Amino acid sequence: MPTDLPSLDLLRSLSDRHVLAAVAAAGRLTRAGAATTTGLSKPTVSQSVARLLDLGVLVEGERTAGGRGRAGTYLTVNDAAGCALAVQAGPEGVVGEVLALDGRILATRRRALHAPVTPGSLGRALTAVCRALTEDSPGPVRAAAVSVADPVDRRTGRVVELPESPFLVGELDPVGLLADVLPVRPVVDNDVSWALLAERTEGTAQGVDDVLHLYLDEGMGAAMWAGGRPLHGARGLAGEIAYSRTFVRDRTSRTTRSGTLMECVAALGYLTDGAKSIDVASLLEDLDRGTGQARTLAGAVAEVALAQAYLLDPELVVLSGRWGRHTGIVEAVTTVLGDAGGVATTVAVAQVTDDAPLTGARIFALGELLATWSAEPGGVPR
Repeated sequence: MPTDLPSLDLLRSLSDRHVLAAVAAAGRLTRAGAATTTGLSKPTVSQSVARLLDLGVLVEGERTAGGRGRAGTYLTVNDAAGCALAVQAGPEGVVGEVLALDGRILATRRRALHAPVTPGSLGRALTAVCRALTEDSPGPVRAAAVSVADPVDRRTGRVVELPESPFLVGELDPVGLLADVLPVRPVVDNDVSWALLAERTEGTAQGVDDVLHLYLDEGMGAAMWAGGRPLHGARGLAGEIAYSRTFVRDRTSRTTRSGTLMECVAALGYLTDGAKSIDVASLLEDLDRGTGQARTLAGAVAEVALAQAYLLDPELVVLSGRWGRHTGIVEAVTTVLGDAGGVATTVAVAQVTDDAPLTGARIFALGELLATWSAEPGGVPR
């Protein structure tokens, strides 16, 4: 007799998840509407609804009016059954949200940071924001996603300090810091990785399985998806393009040498005085004017993009960040990739630009929240 058939409990869990997801996506839905949306039979939907009502995940609200047949009642998610947190820690500070299952933002908390950002100052801000969010939540926190503007060790969740990091001075352990604050282990990842998840869900990379995302702003980074899944590397350090080799040329000399992309930025005079962050305003002004040093940097970025394209073979290259989206950068990358033999990729500008890392963390946290009421693993790869 075959033994690999799905169990009745798993089938029930799958139908419950589909019904719950349909109600969450719609905001409110009748049983008949849930059957239409999910394609499940009305008896199956009724049984799932009964289980979800017993769990307190769904609640019945107002009755429907008009239409044919018996009046029904609208189903909505119950915020008191559980919520998720999405948190972003970046140069401007820490911002966090309490999320209902249907995507509503129930509360927002912010805490400012001042450069240089140390593990102590960031840790205190992150802890304070998350503690306040748990107090704001109308129900238990069942999932949490944290975005940090630095590489994250995938094995431990620790933030890794690299020599050219423009944000955090030192290492940070968000998972350890939040162990006594949150009832669940937060999923911590790099901000560019979360931004690419947002771009694949809501932006120009929807439906594309192989994507290279280059972020160029005060800092520089990259994120990749290969075969429909994120590519992080053994420790989460994949995508640190500031250390990629390219050509370096001083702004006062035509001599070219090999060096890192960050060395190129420094040699051209685009680092903020006394800091490791990029002077975005000055660089944008030079890109607008088409100065020689700005064109040199655009060429260096294009060479890095080319090397990554040969390594990863992406279907799409997405450019984001304030100067990454500039026409001068986009044209340089497009030209170099277009002239390269064997490279067949499209270059596009990111569409999700406002709080993209927080948007990605929000998408993931909601997926994890939905999965807490299902036997299935979370539907969003991480």
